[in-house]
Amino acid sequence: MEDKKMEFYKSLDFMKLGQAVNRGNWQVAAMTARRMEQNAKNAEISEFNQQFVGIRQCINRKDAIGAKQVLALMVAKRAKFLNAK
Repeated sequence: MEDKKMEFYKSLDFMKLGQAVNRGNWQVAAMTARRMEQNAKNAEISEFNQQFVGIRQCINRKDAIGAKQVLALMVAKRAKFLNAK
């Protein structure tokens, strides 16, 4: 189980999501967020549930600033976990 968590935290999906939001590619952003949410669920990581809801709402509204703010929170949580290991 710990391997799945590490795989999620080290995935490039965080970067892909940020790039998609930054470029305004909302379809790619939505697909990446959906994949990340599924991977987190498979790894039994619930710390990001609220952020996934927020990022989906921002993507649906095409709110780049809001999406970047939510993504910043996600990246901070990710960094906190990776630095603890």
